[in-house]
Amino acid sequence: MVALLAACQPETVEVVKEVEVPVEVVKEVEVPVEVVKEVVVTEEVEVVKEVEIDTAPLSVTIPWTGDAMELFMPVVDAFEEKTGIRVKVLPYKTEDLGPLLPAQFMAEEPMADVMIMSWPWWIEQNADSLEDLTELTEGIDFLGTLVTTDDGVFGIPSYLFLKPGFWYRQSVFDANGFEQPQTWDEFLALLDNLAALPGIEAPMSSPAGYPLADIVENFLGTFGGPEMVEGLIDGTVKWTDPEVREIFADRLVPLIENGSFSTPVDRHNAADLWWEGNYALHFYGNWVSEDVDDPSDMGILTLPGATTVVGGSDWMFIPKHADRIEEGKQFIAFVISEEGMNIRIKEGGRLSSRADISLDAYPPAEKTLAAAINTFTVLPDLDDTIGGEWQTTFWDQISLLWVDTGALDDILTMLQEKMPTE
Repeated sequence: MVALLAACQPETVEVVKEVEVPVEVVKEVEVPVEVVKEVVVTEEVEVVKEVEIDTAPLSVTIPWTGDAMELFMPVVDAFEEKTGIRVKVLPYKTEDLGPLLPAQFMAEEPMADVMIMSWPWWIEQNADSLEDLTELTEGIDFLGTLVTTDDGVFGIPSYLFLKPGFWYRQSVFDANGFEQPQTWDEFLALLDNLAALPGIEAPMSSPAGYPLADIVENFLGTFGGPEMVEGLIDGTVKWTDPEVREIFADRLVPLIENGSFSTPVDRHNAADLWWEGNYALHFYGNWVSEDVDDPSDMGILTLPGATTVVGGSDWMFIPKHADRIEEGKQFIAFVISEEGMNIRIKEGGRLSSRADISLDAYPPAEKTLAAAINTFTVLPDLDDTIGGEWQTTFWDQISLLWVDTGALDDILTMLQEKMPTE
């Protein structure tokens, strides 16, 4: 019996050893698999975010179309190449852009990051919705006027334009021995001689719309001086004042009535007709050089005794809720830099808004104007400065004068009644 029990004892010990073998195998499986999957997911999310940011363009509205837009595009191209920031250009005339923006500002959804328009009064009125650009103007001597309030700078002039007088073809004057008139009587005699030229329909063109108002401003500045124009702007001089009426009645109306001015014609066609010889003199801003075949054949005739010239600009600004404010500031800084300014003015049609640009950078027509600007008192564009409803009233009433000079007193009364009261 004892022998039998002794023989069975070793078998019991071997069974216990076999039970523990699979336990260690189960513990050594799967641990690193989950960690690998978590790293992959994190990397994919970060890549998607970076791609979305890099594809957003900087949007810029400009008031120029056609040739004027094409002459600005080299500035845009140079900015893109220099900074790597893509730019989307949106042509919008000021009179179309202005009415759209207040609702967009209220909704905090402006249509562009940078905007350019010709209404300084509008920028000033809406300054609360715009970025302060003071930092961009530091260290620059501007020829153009900044749009400012007590809170800072909100509009920066892009380029200058001038409305200096009547353009003529130098080749026509040279061929006929005509010279610049020094007195009013000499000016009237020149108009008679021009009217006698073959093919001339009228000595002076009458480009319809705002250019007719520009002619009126030129007469007011010449014969009323800067004090009259500045007084009309700030309200201290009235349109119905005798000295204002006298300029209309004694200088402008007789030229309209005797046919020295043509009947009003579309302003774009007027330039072509002048260049082709239908008119001898054409009053327009200096950007008319963009529309002629040979700007070197352009001469400028100022009214006798003129000491003033009307100048203006198109101002750049940034809405407070624009998507790309910092890139927008970079764009404006480039436009007004010496590099950016030289790129544009060499194309013609505009003058620099900063004072330190060499005359050698200009084409011939603009070089003459840029050199002469220091000899004249530069007046603000009257209707652009007053602005609002009055501006369109001014254009309409001056157009009426060109077809009905007998309505002069009613026209002046209307212009005074529509003047802003604030």
